[in-house]
Amino acid sequence: MRKKIIIHLVVLVTFIQLPAQEMQFTQFYASPLFLNPAFTGLTYEHRFTATYRNQWPGIKRAFTTYMASYDYNISSLKSGIGGFVVQDRAGTSNLVTTQIGGNFAYSAKINKTTEFRGGITLAVTQKKLDNTTLIFNDQLITGSPSQESRGIEPTSYADIGTGVLINSKNYWFGVAAKHINQPNASLTGKADQILPVYITAHGGYRYIISALGTSKSKIEEFISASINYRREQKYDQLDIGAYYFKSIINVGLWYRGLPFKRYKPGYPTREGIAVLLGAEIPDKNLRIGYSYDITISRLGLNNTYGAHEITLVYEVAKKRKRNRRVLVSCPKF
Repeated sequence: MRKKIIIHLVVLVTFIQLPAQEMQFTQFYASPLFLNPAFTGLTYEHRFTATYRNQWPGIKRAFTTYMASYDYNISSLKSGIGGFVVQDRAGTSNLVTTQIGGNFAYSAKINKTTEFRGGITLAVTQKKLDNTTLIFNDQLITGSPSQESRGIEPTSYADIGTGVLINSKNYWFGVAAKHINQPNASLTGKADQILPVYITAHGGYRYIISALGTSKSKIEEFISASINYRREQKYDQLDIGAYYFKSIINVGLWYRGLPFKRYKPGYPTREGIAVLLGAEIPDKNLRIGYSYDITISRLGLNNTYGAHEITLVYEVAKKRKRNRRVLVSCPKF
């Protein structure tokens, strides 16, 4: 029981010290518009995505995140447009962060099999907190309602992001930045919570084992390795892993952490190992992914129960557009 209380205090302190905690996904390539706006329109025509993440279900009201997006490839303009909505709920005080954004991307051919893409995100974010459910010191002393339990007004702010991507037949590399306008995310109205610029760098390589047709338009089997590095001020994080695709099945294994880095003595930065299982419907219009994060940090799997994440990606395209030569995105999950 005592250990559970300590774990809850650790999570509460995390919420207090990191009010700008970034939403994150294990299957980050299944939420491409949120990862990097340069991925917008990197499909044959229409693409719909949905993600649900339940992080640390063993800790009451830890993190629950929902996301949905849509994007469209305007091939005649070498552009892509799209939009997304994402919401994160955290903590017993029910800190809710909601973001609605629109993306635009433009592509330019480098050569026959490689292109450069640039994108921008314009978003509006709202944060709200319900602290009426918390117990404060003056309540314990006086037994009367706390003066601190009065509701806090929601705050909203504009958020701008940008990104670039080199996309090829078998490899890709991108860099994206969020909060480049450094908005104030304070719930108290003070200019004390300026969001620092949040940088991500991601990339990977796909090795094709077998494919049908001389143009290899239908890949039957491949292995893909990729990374996703994030940094905000002095804090950073790395995801590295690989997955195997055969016919309609994907299986993958990922590691999250920086094993050779320490923020403080005795505090290793290892965080989790994720196992992924995905499937594609034979006509390749629908992809379904499930991942489970195994906590390997000091919080422990017995306390957090890991994390569950489910993703759906549905693509729609006319036959004539699906048969065109398009450098569709290499990553899947």
